[in-house]
Amino acid sequence: MDRLTFDEVVEGLKITSDKIRALARAGYARTEIAEFLKIRYQHVRNVLVGAGITTGLQRRGAAERQPILVEPPVKNECEGTSCEVLVNAGFRYAGHWTLLPGGAIAVEGKIPSHPGVYALVRDNVVVYVGLTLNGLATRMGQYRRGHKGQRTSARVNGFISDALAEGHDIKILVAAPEPDQWNGLPVNVSAGLEAGLIERINPPWNIQGRDRAVDAHIR
Repeated sequence: MDRLTFDEVVEGLKITSDKIRALARAGYARTEIAEFLKIRYQHVRNVLVGAGITTGLQRRGAAERQPILVEPPVKNECEGTSCEVLVNAGFRYAGHWTLLPGGAIAVEGKIPSHPGVYALVRDNVVVYVGLTLNGLATRMGQYRRGHKGQRTSARVNGFISDALAEGHDIKILVAAPEPDQWNGLPVNVSAGLEAGLIERINPPWNIQGRDRAVDAHIR
């Protein structure tokens, strides 16, 4: 019996780790999965090992072997801005993300309920900066659920899930600047801080030039 095609297997799946597991169960080899998803072989291997999947990794009895690859240096998040820059400026540690059995994610720590600016830190490097007007705990809850109807929540949920599956540490830093004024007019310092940090740091998980109005209702 022929296997399902790659596209048929991953149809409806948004998160990379879910696609990896589904393709492995469908009988695709790790090298095939890595090539189709355009990700590194080690990423595929780590996700499958973490999920305890040991079947469906070989194609029609052919022995699977890891290819010998010679890759040029790749710029990645490890070359970004250290979280110490934010901590020294007044951000504080509020918690960290964990990967649960089955692939769900959760926060360990006490996330404040008030609005503010937050940063996601991968292995000591700032990878995402955001602002919430509805409360920091509420925003982290949206990332935890990753509802497909909330574009940013689903996207960041995928980033966090994949990073945790690869064995990375994801911390949460928060800050709540006091509002200010200019010539008697109110100034949202938090919004200015978020915009300034994104412009200065250029976090890899932020989408540059996005239409902020689109995502405003889910923040």
